[in-house]
Amino acid sequence: MAPLPKAESSTVRAIYAAYEAAASSWDSLGISVGEANAECDRQLWYAFRWCSPLEKHHGRQLRLFETGNIEEDRLVEDLQRIGVDVYGQQDKIRLVSSHVRGKCDGKAMGVPEAPKTEHLLEFKSSNAKGMKLIIKDGCKIAKPLHYGQCQLGMHAFGLTRCLYLVSCKDDDALYAERIAYDAEFCLRLLARLERIVNLTEPPARISEDPEFFGCLFCKHKPICHHGAAVRVTCRSCIHSTPETGGDAHWSCARWAQPISFDEQKVACPAHLTIPALVNGEQIDVDEEAETITYRMTDGSIWVDGAANDNMPADGATSSAA
Repeated sequence: MAPLPKAESSTVRAIYAAYEAAASSWDSLGISVGEANAECDRQLWYAFRWCSPLEKHHGRQLRLFETGNIEEDRLVEDLQRIGVDVYGQQDKIRLVSSHVRGKCDGKAMGVPEAPKTEHLLEFKSSNAKGMKLIIKDGCKIAKPLHYGQCQLGMHAFGLTRCLYLVSCKDDDALYAERIAYDAEFCLRLLARLERIVNLTEPPARISEDPEFFGCLFCKHKPICHHGAAVRVTCRSCIHSTPETGGDAHWSCARWAQPISFDEQKVACPAHLTIPALVNGEQIDVDEEAETITYRMTDGSIWVDGAANDNMPADGATSSAA
């Protein structure tokens, strides 16, 4: 018989609980530059449309996030110690009408390999296993999300080089790589992101197999593969549209007006779920009553619209097959 695991200390539990009590969850206004080079279009679309519940992080995870912030400050100090001029920390990245967004870790002049070239700064930390892969294969292959973030940051600020600086959590070893701006890569990625932003229904899955590695740990798996209910927000409604040419603006065709960030989270009684997110067959539409009727896969009838609370039973809505 295997020995029972040692009980977690009450002190540790209390520390984690304090982190959780102080934490807040929030929706991103758009697609994060840190996720923009993700392999799955559908994952990005679900996140952009706020389809899944807000994530709640365990206290240990929240503490780990804080450690990452502390390490960023330390890396800035490391660079300044060798005479590098660091500035522009947390400057905003805004692309595709600000629907793709993020912040940079900084910009720098005086990088030893090219002291007269302005560099974007991107700081990361990794365990020893990940560090070995980064050293072996470089950022583009080992960390495609990081690479996309570096490229979009350079594009946003008109820079040609990025200093990608990684610290190892296990032994404090450092890895530095100067990444050159790749215009073709950026233009292709931005075109892809613009297409995702403008899609009115979810794109194809990366795999039809829920056990596919890329789907195993995706937070949208319950919706994408298992028929979980989508969140009721303006972004999951057929009336809403992400506007171009503004600052991450959205509009509502039902009320013929812009919808604010706070309004988007609440939605209104006239909410109609994007049909491709309903796991059923559309059998009727009543334009006067503003309802759409579906026969769900379990045989039940669901009427979506103003006369209903827009909250079907769990499993009643999901992405179409």
